[in-house]
Amino acid sequence: MNTDMTTDTNNRALICKSQYVPMRDGVRLALSFWLAQDETKHRDKRPAVLVTTRYWRATLFQDDKPELQGAYPTAAYFLSQGYVLVIADARGSGASFGCREAEMAPAEVEDIGEVIDWVAQQDWCDGRVATTGTSYTASTTLYSLVTAPTALKLGVCRAPDLDEYRHLLAPGGIVNSWFIEAWGKVTGAQDQNDVSTLIENGSLAPADGDTNKLLGIRPVDEDAEGSLLAAAIAEHRDNFNLANTQDTQDTLMFIDNILFEHHRVLFDPGYQKKIEQSHVPVAIRCGWHDAGTQLGALSLFVLFNFPLRIILGPWNHGGDVRADPFQSGDGTNPDAIPLDDVRALTVSSLDTIFKHNKPTNNAALVEEHFGLVEYYTLGENRWKTTRVWPLPQTQIQRLYLAADHQLTGSKPTSQAGSDRYQVDPSAGTGVNNRWHTQMGNPVFFPDRQEEDKKLLVYDTPPLENDIEITGHPVVHLSIRSTATDGQFFAYLETIDPDGRVRLLTEGQLRGVHRKVSDGTPPYTMFGPYHSLKEQDAQPLVPGEVAEISFDLFPISVLLKKGQRIRLAIAGADKDVFAPILGCESPDIIVERNSTYASYIDLPIV
Repeated sequence: MNTDMTTDTNNRALICKSQYVPMRDGVRLALSFWLAQDETKHRDKRPAVLVTTRYWRATLFQDDKPELQGAYPTAAYFLSQGYVLVIADARGSGASFGCREAEMAPAEVEDIGEVIDWVAQQDWCDGRVATTGTSYTASTTLYSLVTAPTALKLGVCRAPDLDEYRHLLAPGGIVNSWFIEAWGKVTGAQDQNDVSTLIENGSLAPADGDTNKLLGIRPVDEDAEGSLLAAAIAEHRDNFNLANTQDTQDTLMFIDNILFEHHRVLFDPGYQKKIEQSHVPVAIRCGWHDAGTQLGALSLFVLFNFPLRIILGPWNHGGDVRADPFQSGDGTNPDAIPLDDVRALTVSSLDTIFKHNKPTNNAALVEEHFGLVEYYTLGENRWKTTRVWPLPQTQIQRLYLAADHQLTGSKPTSQAGSDRYQVDPSAGTGVNNRWHTQMGNPVFFPDRQEEDKKLLVYDTPPLENDIEITGHPVVHLSIRSTATDGQFFAYLETIDPDGRVRLLTEGQLRGVHRKVSDGTPPYTMFGPYHSLKEQDAQPLVPGEVAEISFDLFPISVLLKKGQRIRLAIAGADKDVFAPILGCESPDIIVERNSTYASYIDLPIV
């Protein structure tokens, strides 16, 4: 196997070395690290930055040119800033041995600590390690705090999942069938080194676009013939994959039926205690419109007692495209963020600990840079900082659904008043939304005038003054349905003076999960607590009034004088969520009277 060589931004040639590292039970993990070529004999010691991935640490090409490696630009940038990049294939993935009983199983979590210890002992590492990543590797960054070896000094990540079920797989109990199928197909193909499938669905491509060069997973250096790689892939044959479950809809209908017996969530009390005891600082970046990652980060901030810096901004999942309802244009063109700017944000957080940290002022540095939330207010284009969430200055403004599709601050006085809506199963949010960005798509905000014609909408008059909405809107609907179950989506939007409709945020709940639980939630939640458990299921009774209440994903936005606020209600999103059999297009009556009011609570600053 040829050794990877290229040059970093300081014009030093880079080499990438790969090898197996044995774990406590003998399972061997494949690991790669990037160094400067002129350090072959004398190596400078630097802090190491570790990524633990289940998406292949490296790809094999016909000519094996190092610049084709997806990790190369990041490795070069990190090395130029004084850090060594290390990437490990997680147990049961890539070139690593083992089988995956679940995503982020306890064995995988324990592996991360052992890899950190191994990295810290290498002659190119100064004994200090940070963990980093985006999406899955962001979650492994957080899980690295469970074992937290003494070498681990910091975590820096983008878009981790605190609660995969509530924030991604089945938000509000509505199964995200699109993501499960798409992600399952990709990871299943990766686990079997199925290059043709990965090329076909666009998840694997070289920088120059020549797919003929792609051969699959890159073996470690000692495995020149690929026999070890073949043996490792054979062990992946029985990997868990939710998309292969016989009936995913039924499996995910309730949170206590999910097939993750071998998976412990971050907010598991045992894990939480270990994370808090580690006291390792972590910086987390999330986009306002990236599934429920921002909601999870804010829950983590409020619940956990360890140094956290939460940064919420106008980004897609990968942080390389701007996601802003108010960006110029028609809302259908990506506004790319230079990748070196993305990397610089990570390095800035690394530098806080590794370049400005001294034993005498460590506590002061952590106190200064962590324990806060930085958030970007859309429409105002301004960054703000708080050490308390929700904001203490928040006041709740209640807007009621009223006659003539109006939203008003006046509570209904009439005993009569309702609107009939037949769910339109063709309604959707497109393929550039907060859910599709989880698979790499940019987030677009096209005019929703036409789409809203399929929905039930309520509007305020033009605003008389600017208002800032920052926090967690909560919607409360009193409904009657012809079905025993259903999907309820609420979209908070704004209407420009020229009539353009912009989506701000959204939320959802499955009808059978409507019970507001009086139990203690597993972590801090910012709206009505629905356990989503089978024991709390309450099917709708056709013709009877049901209370449907849920919070929308958090947002910070400044609306200007002259704009209007819209609440749009739907019963389907064909682009993401599979319909419930037998409940595809029910008739819904939304009550809006003195007996059964419907409204939305907005957190106004």
